[in-house]
Amino acid sequence: MRREIKKILIALALVALLGSGVLLHIRAQSAIIITLNFEFLRQGTAGVISLSGADLVGGVVNAFERSYPFFPVTGGFAALLAVPMDQRIRDYPISITVYRADGETLTWEGTVKVASGEFIREPAFSLPSDKFHLLDMSVQENEDARLNSIYSVVTPERFWEGQFSLPTNAPTTSPFGSVRDFNDGSTRRHTGYDFRMAVGTPVKVSASGRVVYARPLDIHGSNVIIDHGWGVFSNYAHLSQIFVVPGQIVLQGEVIGLSGNTGRSTGPHLHWEIAVNGVLINPMDFIRLKLPI
Repeated sequence: MRREIKKILIALALVALLGSGVLLHIRAQSAIIITLNFEFLRQGTAGVISLSGADLVGGVVNAFERSYPFFPVTGGFAALLAVPMDQRIRDYPISITVYRADGETLTWEGTVKVASGEFIREPAFSLPSDKFHLLDMSVQENEDARLNSIYSVVTPERFWEGQFSLPTNAPTTSPFGSVRDFNDGSTRRHTGYDFRMAVGTPVKVSASGRVVYARPLDIHGSNVIIDHGWGVFSNYAHLSQIFVVPGQIVLQGEVIGLSGNTGRSTGPHLHWEIAVNGVLINPMDFIRLKLPI
């Protein structure tokens, strides 16, 4: 039998300001607690939603025309909600469906606020003539499709423990989400963070996971992609050398390759990106996110 949680709410149990977000507990007669560990989400960021209660077997979050599954954690379940960088700034509907062991399905509905990602416009980029063909839109679309097919996979197993870390201590150059104008007149959005690194500098994996891609791409160049589980992927691009193979399990901090200048690159550097449930998000914000355990 289907019941709506919003119809059986008896109280707003607690609203408490904790650091940079609002912890919102919603308690129903069936002792189910949904915790939104954020007050709002910026464009291109992710947030954690927690679920706890008696006899729960899982659930799913629906927002931004996507579904985000809950995964078991200590004391209940957790889901990672990701906002695309181009999501318009406003309030959006969100629904959380909860599954109980007896087959009952409960649904709560609310809203989530999307705020500005505060993206910048970078100085114009000028590609050398031997790489000018990489600005062809068909090349971009083909590579985006290949990456989307990888990033859309959701592995229920979680390979990481604790927080994600930086792949290098090198200085950053280009931030996530920035607007880039190229010398063919086109404009693109930056999908990750760039680090200034001389060719041949070791690149470390941000968290434990399984290698799912380790070969060249047109734009990303020599490229390694790691599946961390729960729909979370990290990508390390423009490498000069790759030290891992698909299917290999790697541990946080392990060197997976050397930085380079391959692909659509104007100089030696590392491009690092993170995707959650098929959505590219700000890697710097993600490593600061308190992830469930």
